[in-house]
Amino acid sequence: MAGLQAQNRKKAVRHQQDSTLADSARIRRQVMLHASDTTLSRISDTAVAIIINRLEGYTLMLNELGSTLKRGYDSTRISQKLPLIDSSLHVIKNNIAALGSTPNVHDLYTNKVMLVQLKRILKIWQDDLFQHYAKLVNISDTLQQVRKDTAMRAVPTEDELRTFYISQLTSLILKFRQIDKANKQALLQMGLLQNEVAMRYIAVTNLLGDMEFQLDNFSRRMFVKDYTYLWQPKKQVSEPSFLTVLGNSVRKNIKVLVIFFSVQWPVLVIWLLLAALFAFWTYNNTRKIRLHHPPSEAEAILQHSRLLYRFPVAGTLIFVCTLSGLLSVQYPVLFIQLNWVVTIAALSYMIGHAIPRHLLQHWLALVALLFIYFLNNLTIQATNAEQWGLFLAAIICIMLGVRLRKITRHSTLALPKHSRKMLLIFIVMSVFSLLLVISGRVTAAKIIGATAAISITMAVNLLYFVDLIMEAVYLQVEANKSSSTFISFIDFQNIQSRLKAFLYLFATIAWLMLIARNLYVFDNIYEAITDFLAAGRTIGNTTFTFGSVIIFLLVLWVSTVFTQLIAYMFGETGQGAHTGQKKKLGSAILLIRLAILGAGVLLAFAASGIPMDKLAIVIGALGVGIGFGLQNIVNNLVSGVILAFEKPIEVGDVIELGTRSGVVKEIGIRSSKISAYDGSEVIVPNGDLISQQLINWTLSSRTRRVELIIGVAYGSDVKQVTDILKQALQGRQGIMEAPEPVVFLYQFADSSINFRIFFWITDLALAGQLQSDILASIYENLQKAGIEMPFPQRDLHIKTVDPSILQQWKPGKPPEDTPRQ
Repeated sequence: MAGLQAQNRKKAVRHQQDSTLADSARIRRQVMLHASDTTLSRISDTAVAIIINRLEGYTLMLNELGSTLKRGYDSTRISQKLPLIDSSLHVIKNNIAALGSTPNVHDLYTNKVMLVQLKRILKIWQDDLFQHYAKLVNISDTLQQVRKDTAMRAVPTEDELRTFYISQLTSLILKFRQIDKANKQALLQMGLLQNEVAMRYIAVTNLLGDMEFQLDNFSRRMFVKDYTYLWQPKKQVSEPSFLTVLGNSVRKNIKVLVIFFSVQWPVLVIWLLLAALFAFWTYNNTRKIRLHHPPSEAEAILQHSRLLYRFPVAGTLIFVCTLSGLLSVQYPVLFIQLNWVVTIAALSYMIGHAIPRHLLQHWLALVALLFIYFLNNLTIQATNAEQWGLFLAAIICIMLGVRLRKITRHSTLALPKHSRKMLLIFIVMSVFSLLLVISGRVTAAKIIGATAAISITMAVNLLYFVDLIMEAVYLQVEANKSSSTFISFIDFQNIQSRLKAFLYLFATIAWLMLIARNLYVFDNIYEAITDFLAAGRTIGNTTFTFGSVIIFLLVLWVSTVFTQLIAYMFGETGQGAHTGQKKKLGSAILLIRLAILGAGVLLAFAASGIPMDKLAIVIGALGVGIGFGLQNIVNNLVSGVILAFEKPIEVGDVIELGTRSGVVKEIGIRSSKISAYDGSEVIVPNGDLISQQLINWTLSSRTRRVELIIGVAYGSDVKQVTDILKQALQGRQGIMEAPEPVVFLYQFADSSINFRIFFWITDLALAGQLQSDILASIYENLQKAGIEMPFPQRDLHIKTVDPSILQQWKPGKPPEDTPRQ
C-alpha cells in the first residue's frame, strides 16, 4: 500500500511538471508571436536596461507573493472546531426547547454564558479571516497592476536582447499565472470558510439576543407566582420525581461543562498553573526561613503563619478557588458551584482545627444547607419535593441563624467585627425565602435562599482569603530579610495595616458582587453604572463623562501610590547610620518618581480622552500661578531635579544643615526627610539644600578624623605621657593605620599641659564608642603611672581684714550673732 501511494505521488509530480513545461512552451510561442508583430512599439537599446530592471522587480515581487500564498492560512483549527460549535448550539437549542412553564434562571444563565463564549470565539475567527482575506485582496490588486503595465509590451530592436527579453518575460508570465490561480483558489476557500463562520455567528447572535430577552423578562417577573401554593396539591399529576429531574439536570450541566472546557480549556490550565505557583511560592519561602534561622527560631517565625504553615494544600485551594469564583463572571453554573464546593471543603478543614466543637457542628450544618441549595440550582424543572425541601431549608436556616447569634453574643472567641450583622442579614433573607416558597414563588425562593447561604459562608471564606494573602506576604518578607533584594527593606508591621485595609476593601466589593451575581442583578447593575459613567455631560462648551473623570483621577492616584511605594521600599529606615550601610539609589529613585508622576499625568489625559491641547492650558495656568505666588514651590521642585542630577546627597548620608544634623531618609520631589539623632524627622525644602551651606560627612567615604585634647599636671614627664597616649591608640579596631594616629604637645594652659591627639576611623558611626573607649583607657593608664590630671584651681589672697571680725573668731568664743536658745 505504501509503495502504491509513493508511485501515485510520483505520477502526480511528473504530471504537474509536464503540465508546467507545456504551459511554458505555449506561453513562449505566444510571446514570440507577439514580438514578431511589427505594429508593436520597439524600444531602443539604451532603454532595455530599464525594462530588464522592471522585469527583475516584478519577478522578486511575485516570488514574495508566492511565498505568502504558500504559507497560506491554517484553516484546520477552525474546521476542526466547527463541529464543536455545532454541537454546542445543538445543546443550547435543546435546552431552550425543554424550558417549561416554570422558568429556570440558572439554565437561562448557563445558555447565555455558552453563547457569549461562542460569540467571542467566532468573532476572533471572523477578524482573523478578514485580515487574511484583506491580504489576498491586496495580492489580487497587485496582480492587476502588473497586468495593466503597458510598458512590458515593448520589444527590444536588437535580436540578442529580444531573445533574452522574451525568455525573461515568458518566466514572468508563467509565474504570474501560477500565482493568480493560487490566489483565486485561496480567495474561494477563504470565502467559503468565512461564510461558514458567519452563519454560525448569526445563529449565536440570535440565540444570545433571545436569552438576554428571557433573562430580562425573568428579572421583571422574578417575584411572580410560578408554582402552586404549598398547601395545594401538585401542579401536575404526571410530574416527574425530584431525583429524575435532578439526574437529567446534572447530565445536561455536565455536557455543557465538557463543551465549555473543550472551547475554553486554557482557562483551566491558567488556574492550575496559578495554584502551582502559589504553592511553590509558599513552600520556597518556608524552606528559606528554615535554612536561614535556627530550628527553634524558624519554628517561632513560621508559627505566626498559622494557616499557610499548618494547611498548605487547603490554603492553596482556598486562594485559587476564591479568585476563580470571584473572577468567573461568564462561567457555567456547574463550574461555579464545583469551585465553591472545593473552596468550602478546604475552608471547613481549616475551621475544624480552629473553633470549638459546638461551633463546628453549626458550621457543618450551614455547609450542608449550602450544598442542598447548590443541587436545587441545577434542577431545570420545579417539583413538589423541591418546594417542600426549600420550605424546610428556610426554616432550618432561620433557626440556625438565631442560634448562632445567641452563641456569638456570649462567646469569648475573637470573632470578626461584623459577624452579628452578617448573621442578621442571613436570617432576614431566609425569612424572605420562606415567605416566597409558601406563596408559590419557587424560583425566587430558591435564589434568595441560596444567596443567604452563600453570603454567610463566603463572608467567612473571604476573611480567611485575606489572612492567607497576609501570611504569604509575611513569609516572603521573613524569608528575604537577610538578602539584598528590596523585599529585605520592607517592614511587615509597617505595611500590614495598609495592605490589610486594601484587602478588606477588595473583599467587601467582591462579597457585594457575589451577592449581586447570585441574585442575577449584577448585569443590570453593571449596565446601569456603565451607562451612567459613559453618558455625556456638558458644562459650557466642554463635554465630558464621569467615566473619563474617574479614569483621570484613578490614573493620577495610581501613579502617586507608585511613587510613594518606591520611596518606601528604597527609603532609608534609619538603620544605615548605625550599620555603616548606605543606599546608592536616592537620586535615581527620585528621577524614577518624577518620571512616573510625569508619565501618570500624560497617561491620565490620554486615558480619560481629554484632548492634549488642554494640557497647554493647564501649563499656562501654572505659569500664571508661578508668577503670583508659587515661586517657592517651583524653586523646591527644580531644586529636587538638581539634587537628582548633581547628587550632593544620597539616601543614607550623614549631613549637617545649619544647626541640625542627621541621616538622609528620603529625597523627595519637593522636600527631603532627615532623620535626626534624637528620633525626630526634619522636613527640609529642597531649595534649602541647594542654597545653604551643606556638610556631607559621607559623600565620598565614611572615614572621619577625630580630635582629642588631654591635659596633665605641670611637672609630668612629657615623653611618658606621649607614650601612654600613643599606646591607647595602637591596635584598636576601627582606627585606621594610614594615616597613622599622631600626638602633639599642644599648649601650656593655666593649670595643665595639653596634648592634642589626631586619628582617623573607618566609619563615623564608630566615633562615639571609640572616643569613649580611648578616653577610659588613657585615664586608667595615667592613674597607674601616677600622672595627675589637674582641674581648674584659684588662689584667694586677702590683703586687709577688719580686726573686730578677727576678734569674733577667736578660739573658744562664740560669735555674737549666734541666736540664743
